[in-house]
Amino acid sequence: MKDFDSLQSTLTNISPLARGGQKEVFAAIHPEYGEVVLKLFFAIDDPRSQREIEIGRSSNITGVPVIFETGHLMCDGNDTLYIIEEKVSGTDLKLRLERGERFNLKQAVDFLEQGLQFICQIEQKGIVHRDIKPANIILSDDGQVHFLDFGIARIIGEASLTKTEAVLGPHTPGYAAPEQFNNLKKDIDSRADLFSIGVVTYECITGTNPFREGAQSHLEVLYKTETITPVAYNIKGDNAHQFMGILSSLMGKFPSRRPRNAAQAIEWLEAAKPTLSYEQGGE
Repeated sequence: MKDFDSLQSTLTNISPLARGGQKEVFAAIHPEYGEVVLKLFFAIDDPRSQREIEIGRSSNITGVPVIFETGHLMCDGNDTLYIIEEKVSGTDLKLRLERGERFNLKQAVDFLEQGLQFICQIEQKGIVHRDIKPANIILSDDGQVHFLDFGIARIIGEASLTKTEAVLGPHTPGYAAPEQFNNLKKDIDSRADLFSIGVVTYECITGTNPFREGAQSHLEVLYKTETITPVAYNIKGDNAHQFMGILSSLMGKFPSRRPRNAAQAIEWLEAAKPTLSYEQGGE
């Protein structure tokens, strides 16, 4: 089994990107693959790490980085899983929002459309991402939207990795749907991802997450997610308020109030397009 030092010797320009939980992430240049991301999973028996690798290796999904190589190596004396995957050239959405950038109507429509197409693809494979948020989205230089981190993804039909009796399911407060953080397993499907992409799109337009704004604690964010209705924002160019209507439907409190799947959400978006005026919304 190779060790971390021997793997590092094949890479150049190695720099740390993030560390959290049982995972550490580096950017590097590989002699064959070019710019890559190296991920180390320290708990090799962690089922969520195994599932993330399983989804990444078996799924050819537009907007998801390609996995070039995966295996085991010794790192600090421990058997460690590693992934070498494509590095997307672009900026993560969280950073762009923190800089004060906002989407006009055309940008918001393009973003939502790509997000719905992504959800449609994983939906067909029985996957619920469950962690769509700005920090897990990269906007590439050519305008493509890329979705990262299947670390808390669920595969419908496979054994759940969350205890049924758990009070809260895996989630990021402010982006997760109520049925997700309340661990209502029978209600969790792609409509939870539709909720999240609706929240992110709303935030990209307004600059505000409607559930996190003003909240003083994690639990207050969850309470607001279950109780408040985001303000219907007047988007320049959304003359008939059709686009805002779609976002409101996506952010419905109950799964039954949202589109039944991503394909239906795409149909709604296509139906709304003739009512939109990009000349007024800007390019």
